[in-house]
Amino acid sequence: MLYFTIVDPLVKLLNWEWLGNLTIGSIIIRLIITILFCGFIGAERAVKRHAAGLRTYVLVGVGAAVAMMTNEYLIEVGYGVDGARLGAQVISGIGFLGAGTILVTSRNQIRGLTTAAGLWACACMGLAIGAGFFTLALLGAFIIILALIFFPKIERIFELHSTVYDLHVELDSRPNLKEFITFLRKNEIKVFSLEHNAAYSESGLSVYTITIGLTKSAKKSFKNGKILIEEIFRLPYVNFVEIM
Repeated sequence: MLYFTIVDPLVKLLNWEWLGNLTIGSIIIRLIITILFCGFIGAERAVKRHAAGLRTYVLVGVGAAVAMMTNEYLIEVGYGVDGARLGAQVISGIGFLGAGTILVTSRNQIRGLTTAAGLWACACMGLAIGAGFFTLALLGAFIIILALIFFPKIERIFELHSTVYDLHVELDSRPNLKEFITFLRKNEIKVFSLEHNAAYSESGLSVYTITIGLTKSAKKSFKNGKILIEEIFRLPYVNFVEIM
C-alpha cells in the first residue's frame, strides 16, 4: 500500500513541519490563529452593530477547530473514525445559528443573511485550521474579510446603475396610492409588485412595499436611485420613501 505525506504549502515554505502534528505547540498555534482570524471578522461585524459579533465568531471558529482536532486525535489513537465525520457535523450544525440571525423586518426586508453566511464560512475556516490546512485558512480569511468590508462598496456601485428597485413608501392616506401609481406610469416606470404593510396600520399612514422597474426612457430622466428618490419625495402626499 502506498502512503502519501501531504504537508500544508505554507507550513512547508516556513519549514514548520511540526505544525502538521497534533502536539501541545501545534494545538495552541491553531487555536491562536483561529482566534485572530475569526476575531477580526467578528470585530468588523460588531462595529456595524450586527447580531453576531466578536464573541460569536470566535466561539464558532474555535469550536470548529476543536471539533476537527478532536477528529484527528480520535484517528491517531486508533478509534477508526472517519476523518471528515465531526467536520461534516459542524458544517450542518452551524445552520441553527445562521437561522437565528436571519430576520424579516416590519418593512419586509430580510436581515442577517450576510451574518449567517459569515458564521458558516468562519466555521469552515476553523475546520481548515483545525486540520492544519493553514494555507487554505489564510486565503479563506482574506476572501471573507474582502467580502464583508469591500464588496458592499462594489454593491453600491451596481445599485446606483440598477433599473429595478424595492421601495418603502409611506403615503399620507390610502387614496394617495392611485395618485402615486399615476405618477409612476406617467414617468414610464413599471410596477412589478405592490404590497400593503399592515405593520404601520396604527400610524395613520398608508405604507407600501413596491417593486418598480425603470424603462429606457425613465432611466434617462432618473439616472440613478438617488435622483428617483428625491423626485418621489417632492410629491406632496409622500411622507417618506427609501430604497430597501
